[in-house]
Amino acid sequence: MSLTTTVETFFDAYRRQDTDAMLACFSDGGTIHYIPAGLEGPARQQGVAIWTGLIDVFPDLTNRIMALYVGDDGRSVTVEVMISGTQAKDGFGIPNLGKRYEVPHAFIITGSPDGGIDRMTAYWDNAAWFTMLGKTTLA
Repeated sequence: MSLTTTVETFFDAYRRQDTDAMLACFSDGGTIHYIPAGLEGPARQQGVAIWTGLIDVFPDLTNRIMALYVGDDGRSVTVEVMISGTQAKDGFGIPNLGKRYEVPHAFIITGSPDGGIDRMTAYWDNAAWFTMLGKTTLA
C-alpha cells in the first residue's frame, strides 16, 4: 500500500472514530509528535490515548482533508486537515460549555517501505482551539 493510501485510510478511520483502524495504519514502531500538546511517543500508547480522549470529549469529532502533498520519494506526505467537533464534557483542561470548534491542522507523515506510518507530526493553533471552546485562562 502506498503511504498516500495509508494516510487517507487513517483519516477515514478517524472520521469513523475507529481507533483500532487508525492504529493499524502505523508501522510496529510508529510514533506521534503532537507539537502544540507537547505529546510524543509510540502511537500504540500516546496516539490511542489522545484519539480516544478526543472522541470521548468531542463525540461528533470529524475531519476533512483539505490538501495532500506527496514527497518526491513517496515516503513522506504533508496533509492539511480541518478537524472539528462539539464539546460534550470537560476535557484537556477545558470546561465544557458545549461549544464547537473547527481548527486547521498540518500533519507531516513519514512512512516505512511497506507504506505504514513511521512518524506522524501534527501542528495546530492551540490558542485558537482554546478560544473557540471558551477557555480564556491558563488555569
